[in-house]
Amino acid sequence: MAAVTRLGLRPVAAPMLRIEQHALTADGPRPDGLVLTSGQAIAAVNHPQWHDVPCYVVGQATGARMRSAGFNHVMTAAGTADALSSLIRTAAPQGARLLLAVGRGYGREMATDLRGAGFRVVRRCVYAVHPERRLPASVRAALLAGQVRSVMFYSTRTAQAFVTALDAALRPMLAEVQAIAMSTNVAAALEAGPRWRAVTVAARPDQDAMLAALGAD
Repeated sequence: MAAVTRLGLRPVAAPMLRIEQHALTADGPRPDGLVLTSGQAIAAVNHPQWHDVPCYVVGQATGARMRSAGFNHVMTAAGTADALSSLIRTAAPQGARLLLAVGRGYGREMATDLRGAGFRVVRRCVYAVHPERRLPASVRAALLAGQVRSVMFYSTRTAQAFVTALDAALRPMLAEVQAIAMSTNVAAALEAGPRWRAVTVAARPDQDAMLAALGAD
């Protein structure tokens, strides 16, 4: 939000996913590495006895949050699951025991891929994602008033939830709105819905590229 404000724009938050956290104890064998595909998993793995365990995380934002939480050895990928798998193959010791902390329904393909590469992967679902059924009142009012220039989407699930929550009065308003997508998968979810003025895919799957796409409109 602050980064958007610094561009001279007025941001309006539209949280479309509700996160249900699940506890994860530090009992059992100590992992050789922690793997996070989302910052939503940080709370579950934030045990002081794991702060010196090497961490492999999906992107810069999650990496910064991990360091702020007290983790000392954080390696960041370029923002995608494929990039994270590549990072682990390169940086993690062969045969390492990896704790893959993910949301419910996520991470199966990555776990299979890493096991095939010789890693011992323990996949744990540490949160669940529930889509909101309605847009926040402030967002709906801004759309109806024609005050929204762009909407930024950081995940496919967020894009799907937003599109599903649109009612008949809101859908035509998006013809004057730019959608900015973190990836081509996010863009595909948006293009399957109502007509936008434009759907722009960020040059890279990170915050700086998303902001650059916003400023270029």
